[in-house]
Amino acid sequence: MSREFIERNTKVAIAITEKMKKGKNDLQKTKEKIVQLDEQGELTIPFLKITFEKLSESNEELLKEISRYEYTYVVHEAEMTVKEKAIWEEFFSLKKLYDKELSEFVSFKEKYKYFEPKNSEELKQQARVLLEKKGYIVDSPFEGDFERWIGVYARPKDKPTYLDPTDGEEVGLQELYSVNGFKQDFAEWFEGEIVEGKLIKMV
Repeated sequence: MSREFIERNTKVAIAITEKMKKGKNDLQKTKEKIVQLDEQGELTIPFLKITFEKLSESNEELLKEISRYEYTYVVHEAEMTVKEKAIWEEFFSLKKLYDKELSEFVSFKEKYKYFEPKNSEELKQQARVLLEKKGYIVDSPFEGDFERWIGVYARPKDKPTYLDPTDGEEVGLQELYSVNGFKQDFAEWFEGEIVEGKLIKMV
């Protein structure tokens, strides 16, 4: 029984080793592609999101497979042939390299956690101008993918911010509009559609 088990699991180990080679290669190529797009000013948030999600799924599956089979060598090493041992040694050798690449990719991904494309400041400015025309002032950080949409909380110009006041005037306004000692939140959510790099409207 253990002979059949070793043979079967060793065949699986060969397949997993190939998957680790491909996985390692995919991680390296993805990093290169992202850096290249970033340098060219063509990197987008949707591209990052989809790419990271796909890689995360495939690597999760592979890690599950690795942990399901790696114990075979530990438990049955004494019963293995020289050839089988060599296969498992390659498996673990590549696992070290794959783990290292995966760890480096996690750090790489972290750098892009708050990524905004090159035209994001221009789009934010367009949003501020559109909101100003409506008599509103931006009252929160911007959200969105900066390719299809952008969103932000904004309040009427004559009303205080709900956030911590930055000067005496804001303190006075908050006190003026407070109800039973509680400051009021006048901010409303506005969202705008982006078409060909231009913000259409904020509603």
